[in-house]
Amino acid sequence: MKNLFGFLIKDKNVWPLPEPDGSEFIVKRAEEEVKLRLSAMDREDDTIQKAANFPPWLTHLFGIMLMCGALLFVVAIELLGEDEMDYEFAVSCGFWYFIGFGGGLTLISALFFLIQTIKRKSVLNSSAVKEHENRYEKIKREALESMLVPQGAVPVDVLSYPYRIRNGKRKGVMTDVFANLPLYAFRDGEAFCLADDTYVVRIPYESVVSLSCVRKRTMFIGWNKGEKFNKGAFKSFKIRCNSYGQLFVKPFYRLEIRGSETFEILFPPYEFETLAPMLGYKALVVIDVKK
Repeated sequence: MKNLFGFLIKDKNVWPLPEPDGSEFIVKRAEEEVKLRLSAMDREDDTIQKAANFPPWLTHLFGIMLMCGALLFVVAIELLGEDEMDYEFAVSCGFWYFIGFGGGLTLISALFFLIQTIKRKSVLNSSAVKEHENRYEKIKREALESMLVPQGAVPVDVLSYPYRIRNGKRKGVMTDVFANLPLYAFRDGEAFCLADDTYVVRIPYESVVSLSCVRKRTMFIGWNKGEKFNKGAFKSFKIRCNSYGQLFVKPFYRLEIRGSETFEILFPPYEFETLAPMLGYKALVVIDVKK
């Protein structure tokens, strides 16, 4: 089953994104001039993100150091807590070495992630970035209006899958992690639509096969809501984030669609209440999947 919002990346650069694997459902496209302007803004946005963060390899390195430091602490505590093991014996087994080295790794790693947070906030809160965001939003609004996307369309997140083909197999660009794709959802007669800045996907209700709740933890990159993932309306979904910025949530929902082949649209649980009324009568019964 193909992710309808799967994106085959052929070039080294991800931007601009190609049309999704489910392009047969696209009914409207933005003009080429608008696409070029949006692609330029995407590249600018990518440059800003790189400036706001340290290189991924460095973040991974300090993440490993943090885990090693925590592991050494656990070993030290286990040594001291062994039955019938006195303090002198624990010291002879390297108790203070574990504590000192583990503490050093933990402190250095924590300092790195603190600097990373400060750097990110400094870059993203700058006036230049705010100006970029305003220009980006203006172009997006113009693109949506040109494709007649209604003003009442609701922002929703969909779990997309950018990938490359290697040795004849699909390999996720982000190590098989989903990308959280912001779209706009609305109904159009006997169909529901999902609009990107450059196209509109229309799914007739007769093409919907089923809606499933998959009780499996999934991982994705990107947070598109104004409120933090662990605050307010999103707190009950127990979304977790690791040191690499990857988000974890359980369950997720799968909408199965039949076109020239079978497609799926995946979306996180916090979008269920928004999307469910738009998905047609076949989606009224949610199939429970435990794997």
